[in-house]
Amino acid sequence: MLRAMREDRGRFAALRGERVFVYWPHGLGDWVHLAAILPMLEPSNVYAIARFGDDYSAILEGNQYVRVLRSGVREPGDGSSAGAKHLGLELRGLDGRPREVHAPEPLATELGAFGPTVVLWTDYPETEGRTAFPFQSKARNLARLLIARERLAAFDLSAPLSTTLDFTVTPELQARVDERLQRFAPAGTRRYVLSIAGYTAERKNWDPSEARRFVHLLARDDPQARVVAMEDPALGDASPWPGREIVAGYRELFGQLDAPFARAFLALLGRVDGVVAIPAGPLHVAMARGGFPIVGVWQTHLPEWYDEPQRDALHLIGSYVRERGFDRRPATRTLPDAWHRKEMLATRTIPAEAVLTSLRA
Repeated sequence: MLRAMREDRGRFAALRGERVFVYWPHGLGDWVHLAAILPMLEPSNVYAIARFGDDYSAILEGNQYVRVLRSGVREPGDGSSAGAKHLGLELRGLDGRPREVHAPEPLATELGAFGPTVVLWTDYPETEGRTAFPFQSKARNLARLLIARERLAAFDLSAPLSTTLDFTVTPELQARVDERLQRFAPAGTRRYVLSIAGYTAERKNWDPSEARRFVHLLARDDPQARVVAMEDPALGDASPWPGREIVAGYRELFGQLDAPFARAFLALLGRVDGVVAIPAGPLHVAMARGGFPIVGVWQTHLPEWYDEPQRDALHLIGSYVRERGFDRRPATRTLPDAWHRKEMLATRTIPAEAVLTSLRA
C-alpha cells in the first residue's frame, strides 16, 4: 500500500523527506519536457520513475534527479499486456490515501529495492496556450502544480530552462548505430531526420505529398543528402518517394538493434546534419539536444506551448493557428521577444519549399 497522489490539490507539493515513485504513462515528448523541471522538485525527496514502455523511459537514463525503473515492457502501453493496467490504479481516485500498487516483474523487484513511500500519477494537463508566461508551456504549468510556491520563486523562470537529459550513449550502442547508418549514408553524405506524423492528433501531421516533395527538392539541390524517415509505412514500394538510395525508414535501418528506441535515437542524432519534424517525440528530443539545424512544422499548435527555445531551431507556423486565434492566447501574447524563432505562413499546410529554405537558413 502506498499513498497515491495526483498533481492537483497541493498535497504533492507539501511532501518532504519521502521516496516518491512517479508513474508517468506519457509520450516521449512529455518525458523530454519533464527533464526541464526535475531540478525544481523538492530536494528532500528521492525520486524514481517508470512507465510501461521502456523504449520511452530510457530517455531519462543517467539523469541525476530521478532513477529510471524498468517495466520489462518495451512497447509503450498501459500495462494491460503485463496484467497490470496502470498498476491497478484509477487516476481519478488518487487523493493521497493509501492504494494498492500491482507491479509485474521486473518492476516489482526494482520498486522493492527503491522502497517508495508515495506514488505520483499526473495526467499532465494540456494548457494549449491558456497560461501566461512564465508558465506558458505544458511542463512549466505542471511545475506550478507540483512545486511549492516558495521553492518555485527561487528559480529564474524568465530565462529558458535547461534540460537535464543525458545525451551520451554507450560506445557499443553508438558503434552499432554507426555501422547500420554507414550502409545507407556513408561518410561524405549529409544526413537528415524527417518526422511527419505523431500519435496524439492527426491534424498536426504534415501532408505526405509535401513531405515527399521536400525530399525530392532536397535531393535535387544536394545529391549527397540522405534522409532517415521516422514513418516507415510511407516508404512502401508504391510510394512516390525518391529512390531508396536517398530515403530509408528508421525501423528499416535500426529496428533490429535490440536497444531502447530513445537511446538509439540519441545515437542517431549524434550523427545528423539536420532535423525536420512536426511536434512529436523526435522534434522534442532534437529541440532539447540541439547542435544541428532544426525545422519545426507546426500546423495546429505553437512551439511555446511545449518546448523551451533552441537557438538551432526555426519554426514554421501554418495559417490555421492564426485563424483560430491561438497566437492571441496568453502563452504567446506574454512571451519575451524572440522566445522562439518562428515564421507565420499564409497557408494551412506547410509547403515543401518553405521547409527547404528554412533548413538552408
